[in-house]
Amino acid sequence: MIGFKIYYDKLTGEVILTIPEKSSSEAIETTKEQDFIMFNVLAARNPETVDFIQLPYGQYRSDFEIANSWKVDLKTGQVLFEYPKFETPISEQLLLLMQENEELKVENKELKLALAELAEAQQQDKIENQLAIAELAEVVATKEV
Repeated sequence: MIGFKIYYDKLTGEVILTIPEKSSSEAIETTKEQDFIMFNVLAARNPETVDFIQLPYGQYRSDFEIANSWKVDLKTGQVLFEYPKFETPISEQLLLLMQENEELKVENKELKLALAELAEAQQQDKIENQLAIAELAEVVATKEV
């Protein structure tokens, strides 16, 4: 399995080519030299002005699917994604979903406890009703005699 490979301009960080990740066990990693031969967009450039980042398989997969574009931060070497205006970055969405999940877990525990208390109260009511019915049946039986 091979992660995304991003070729970018060393001066600007602008992405020249993104090679998608490959999940096949037969996928073969290529060198910069091989990629310059295989891809015209790279062959048209001076290899000295181009660098690349090889990401681990699966890293930023969701970001690549959602983002409009991306570039490389030349200072940090990190990929910077530009998302549609209406989208929240995946990392923020993930954090919000994790927080919501924890809140739902707490709420779920509280509801289970309330349900158990309700079931216990219902059982108690059932016992009290059975006792009341038995007492009424006894009263009726004694009046008939």
